[in-house]
Amino acid sequence: MKKENCLTRKKDFKRLKERGERVVHPLAVLLFCENDLSITRAAVVASKAVGGAVVRNLIKRRLKACISKHWENIDAGWDLIFYSRSAIQFADFNELCIAVKHLLKRADVWMN
Repeated sequence: MKKENCLTRKKDFKRLKERGERVVHPLAVLLFCENDLSITRAAVVASKAVGGAVVRNLIKRRLKACISKHWENIDAGWDLIFYSRSAIQFADFNELCIAVKHLLKRADVWMN
């Protein structure tokens, strides 16, 4: 993901938690909300419940790679936060990409 497409500000995270909608998958949870911009921004979160620092960083890298793989299919004008769940540490890369695609489609953020 490009730097301009990263969601980093605390106020944006807070806005998404308060007003955003949620889609759940056994591997991850997607919070999404429309923004007033012409670009889509995304963030990846892995809590300590997932594992140690090495595992969390690996999971975040894999999730970001899956998001980048599907980036051209995501509609513009959305803020997205992907929260990893504890089962994600046992999933391989292909399962993770399928989960990301499933979450994006259920959130109606996927372009047809």
